[in-house]
Amino acid sequence: MALNQGKYKPTICAIDEVDDRSYKLHTSQDDERIDGHGSKQQIEGSETAPLTTNQQKLHMEEAGLTPKELEAARKEALSDDSAVGGGVTPTANTPNSTHASANGLRGRRSFDALMSLSRKRRILYVATACLCALLLVIIFMLLAFWPEVPFYMRAPLCLQRECVESSRQLLLWANTSKSACHETYEWACGNFADEYAKGDYYVIKRGEWNYKTYNEYQELNELNRFISMLPNVAERAYSVESTISSLYRNCRDIDALDKSQSDLLLKQAIKSVGGWQAFSATNRLQNWEYKSALKLLQAKFGIFPYYRVSVENSYNMPYDYIITLDEGQLGLPDKYFYGPDADEEVVRGYKLLLRDFAINMGMVSREADLFADDIFYYERRIVNHIDAAKGSGERQQNKLLRLAELKSIAPSLPILESLQAIFTNIRITEETEVLVRDVEVFHELSTLISTSDKKPINNFIIWSLAREMLPHLSKEYRTLAEHFDHTIYGRTASYPRWLFCSRVVRDWVPFAVDALQQQPPKQQFEAASHSRMSDVNGGLNKTIGNEKFLQLMFYSLRNQLQDSLAQASWLEPTARRFLHKKLAEMRLQFGIPSEVLEQPDYISNYYNDLLLSNLNFVEHLESIWTFRRSRMENKLKPLGMLDVIVSEMYTRDNPQPIAYSNKLNMLLISRVLVSNNYYDYRYPVAVNFARIGTDILETLINNFPTFLLQFNAQSTDLSDAVPEIEYAQPDVSCLSAGQPPRLAHELRSFSPEALKSFHVTLSAARTAARALTSFVTAIDAGSAIQGAGIDQAVTYEALGLTRRLRVPGLRSYNENELFTLAYMQQHCSTTIADKDYARIKPHVERQLAERYLFNATWQHIQFLPRSTNCAASEVSCSNLL
Repeated sequence: MALNQGKYKPTICAIDEVDDRSYKLHTSQDDERIDGHGSKQQIEGSETAPLTTNQQKLHMEEAGLTPKELEAARKEALSDDSAVGGGVTPTANTPNSTHASANGLRGRRSFDALMSLSRKRRILYVATACLCALLLVIIFMLLAFWPEVPFYMRAPLCLQRECVESSRQLLLWANTSKSACHETYEWACGNFADEYAKGDYYVIKRGEWNYKTYNEYQELNELNRFISMLPNVAERAYSVESTISSLYRNCRDIDALDKSQSDLLLKQAIKSVGGWQAFSATNRLQNWEYKSALKLLQAKFGIFPYYRVSVENSYNMPYDYIITLDEGQLGLPDKYFYGPDADEEVVRGYKLLLRDFAINMGMVSREADLFADDIFYYERRIVNHIDAAKGSGERQQNKLLRLAELKSIAPSLPILESLQAIFTNIRITEETEVLVRDVEVFHELSTLISTSDKKPINNFIIWSLAREMLPHLSKEYRTLAEHFDHTIYGRTASYPRWLFCSRVVRDWVPFAVDALQQQPPKQQFEAASHSRMSDVNGGLNKTIGNEKFLQLMFYSLRNQLQDSLAQASWLEPTARRFLHKKLAEMRLQFGIPSEVLEQPDYISNYYNDLLLSNLNFVEHLESIWTFRRSRMENKLKPLGMLDVIVSEMYTRDNPQPIAYSNKLNMLLISRVLVSNNYYDYRYPVAVNFARIGTDILETLINNFPTFLLQFNAQSTDLSDAVPEIEYAQPDVSCLSAGQPPRLAHELRSFSPEALKSFHVTLSAARTAARALTSFVTAIDAGSAIQGAGIDQAVTYEALGLTRRLRVPGLRSYNENELFTLAYMQQHCSTTIADKDYARIKPHVERQLAERYLFNATWQHIQFLPRSTNCAASEVSCSNLL
């Protein structure tokens, strides 16, 4: 084969390749070409033959080598040629040899080739290699540190009606575009005031419109609709339905009563208690007996000046009912308004109410002014005596005394006579034991009456009667009461009549209202109701679902409350163990027991003693008190379990939807909370914990002082006794930290009841937040809630707790953030009157203003800001749970 050597100019890389091929030719016998003399023939200039010396030299010259480098290369080539020509076989460079390998030579010469490239191409080559390496590193980093997809991006949305409703409720008031850390109130309650102003309930609530009053309005609105749907003609003449309808209708027709009729009714009531000195000659006042007047006022109308009679649980096992004596009623909402720092506008408004009442009753202006001053200063005198008794060193509180002993302590108070007139069906003697809240207070009240003239005592008793009747008389008298309300709450519009009457029905016959709402009287209504409550997922109706979830939540809250108590180092160990035992044995009752509703005549028999007149609404006051008095008497008799439950739920002065029974050690929850969309088991778990969960905890924690009194009563060692004040009084210095100086000063002047409410609110929120975390953890792990006593696997799945769905509009919010938003909205509020009501609210309602609670909870409950990734203060008050 002919070769064109003139056109072949091998490069350095070609030399390396030829060197490798030369090695292979020496080792492969199949490719050798042997001539006739037996020597190996190499074709000069071929691809398989090594370069000759001249060719190497030519290539080196073209490469631009220096003369010294050329000379060294020439000698090396000559030595190689002589070795070959002399019959010496060159040693091949193998990977195991001590000489440089062929690959190493190739890499060195490749680098030389790279350096021989132009600068631009060399930079491009290096940049490309670096970029590839960088991309490879980035890929490995992404694989190693790729974040987990957030749960809310993977979880499906809950499109059930209840989920959408809960989201609507939260977003209706919130402004989630604001910063939760720097604009917290705007974030949670930014649209609350606007929504209130647009609603039908605008300016019907005095003082402060907040979350609780909003829910109360919704409840009363639903009750008004329910009453309007009751049949006008009942199957029986005195059915419960007719009682409710008659009471409501009579309340709505109050405008038919004119002033002359109101005057006559007032004078008749005054005459029944011995008369008023303003209407009689002075010498007739000498024959007036305050003891008989006080006895008639309490027994006939249920009005208690000086001292109040009730039936409460005792503090000794088995916590039976006992007659209890406490401080009486006054005209102003709180004793604070009789002190030197009282709101002058409220005092002036109260005196104006007294004056206008006297003028409407026929007094001249000068005498009316004297009457107003006499009443106010006499009530102030009563307050001063009570404060002096409470300020004494030796105090006997919650003391069991025989009436004979109490008579020797307070001889001027006709306590025995009053009790015999009130409890006519029970034998009351001097040996009867009663529970006295504060013995020294009764001693001071007796001293006050014994040192008072008959005229101020007569004025005070008559005014106590008239004050209760004013809101139920003609417009002239109702206007007087409304003007006084304006001085307290601010000048706003009056309540609509339907709202007032719905509240009257709810407060006067609560058991009848709840029983009819829980079980409609018509069977077809009941069947339709059950069909509407059916759950499309598996037949779980709303009632059963709410009860099952509430059971799980209650025991989760109870367990967390026990853990919080275990860490309360400020409480005595023996007292902590007692509280822990009370919580461990506590039970839950949701709604009226079904056994009661299954008895067809139970409700009608319950209201047998209630006889309402259809003439004048104000006469219902006497009828309602007669009925309540009979229920009080029944509590002093042996009762069955069902009767005790009903009595505990509905015989209180102010029935609450969530109450605690000391007699049964049972938490009682009314189903009214479900009817106004406040709670539903299909709402997000966090929303239910923030709402009804905190309400349950507030009820339990608020009863802790009673638990401590029970502990003291049963303690055999007096050294173990724990005064109630150690628990009830919060750490004021801590709670006032970080607040404006004015608020900090006012906080120290609040009544013990208001401070206790503040303390309970903060403790309940902290405990509910911890319970939520434990509850969600238990659901994720599929573990049981201790004490619930149900099959958690089946219950979790049936209630939809394992699906962990997100709610529309708040999909990015996890459980903790939803809890924070829902709880902070519990303290949304707006002022709806031209008055600084927040300053006096603790003295009027025994609760702090919601705006103050909003700031305080955000500051003292670290869970709330941390759940939204905000900075949280590390300061925590010492005696908060």
